[in-house]
Amino acid sequence: MKLPRIKIIDRYIISQVTSTFLGIVALLTILLIVETMFELTEILINKKAPIISVIQLLFYRLPAFLAVTFPVALLGSSELAIAQMSTNNEIAAMRTGGISFRRIMLPFLIAGILVSILSFVTNDYIVPETNHTSQNIIREIVLKKGPPNIKRNVFFRDAENRYFYINRLDEQNMIMREIMIYEMTRERFPRVITAAEGRWVVDTWQLKYGTIYNYDSEGKITYEMSFQDMDIEVKEDLQDFFKNQRTPQEMSSKELRQQIQILKDAGVDTNNFEVDYHVKYSFPVSGLIFALIGVPLGIQMKRSTKATGLIISIILVFLYYVIYSLCRAMGRGGMIDPFVSSWIPNVIFLALGIVLVVRVEKA
Repeated sequence: MKLPRIKIIDRYIISQVTSTFLGIVALLTILLIVETMFELTEILINKKAPIISVIQLLFYRLPAFLAVTFPVALLGSSELAIAQMSTNNEIAAMRTGGISFRRIMLPFLIAGILVSILSFVTNDYIVPETNHTSQNIIREIVLKKGPPNIKRNVFFRDAENRYFYINRLDEQNMIMREIMIYEMTRERFPRVITAAEGRWVVDTWQLKYGTIYNYDSEGKITYEMSFQDMDIEVKEDLQDFFKNQRTPQEMSSKELRQQIQILKDAGVDTNNFEVDYHVKYSFPVSGLIFALIGVPLGIQMKRSTKATGLIISIILVFLYYVIYSLCRAMGRGGMIDPFVSSWIPNVIFLALGIVLVVRVEKA
């Protein structure tokens, strides 16, 4: 009769975690919405944007908010759920009945795996499109009131299957620097045009100090020509052209991987994009790791106070994001490998989780 009893315990634990998880997700999402409302006030007032556009922006940003809150919410819900069970002596009763602490942790880890999968699916399939839609709303507002909203590290695609890439942007003078344009052909490698700088004038990209490259099927240069000035006309409507603008946050992992490969073939440094690509996989896994940390922390709460445990959780989340931001910057700067930089925070906190579990088992 032990197996049915364990199944009942699993369902009970998962229900406890789920209810708390949904509550924390709702709370954090509301806080993010309020914070975003303050940011959108500038658009509402200075750009005289209609209120409906602001409401649409908030709606389309919701998936991104959810993807951020999932791991943090799982840490809090795991910690609070097992702390309550420990306070009610339910954990002591389970262990007295021969159920090991590792077996008690199993439903928490299953919840962590499910949340990690949900986070990845949301972040890779839903968030890129909703981010793109929300950014297009902002671009439309900016285009109506001023010059095009050009940013660094962004891709454009026109009606003639050409991709435009800007590495750096002098926002004060609106001069684009380190530009690359590649035209997709039937060949394996695209025709590439690079330029040191350029400007957007009406419907034309005015490029300066660049080179045109053609490649054969093996990636070897078959044609190379330098130029001082070159104009590339974009025939489609200005607003339609800038709606095709995409940043890494507006791409799925598959789309971003394709862009990285094209840039690599053209000899462009892709550290920025490789870091963003690997983060699409590493960040969702943080939910599982936070569950691993939250359970032993919840056990420790009984020996202190819930307030202390929650403060520790907040500190741990803060430290995770500090390490995450630091490693991301180092990866983009080429100081460490992009893959390594994306996974270092998870490895550090996984080690912390294992240490906490071992300590609780020995207690």
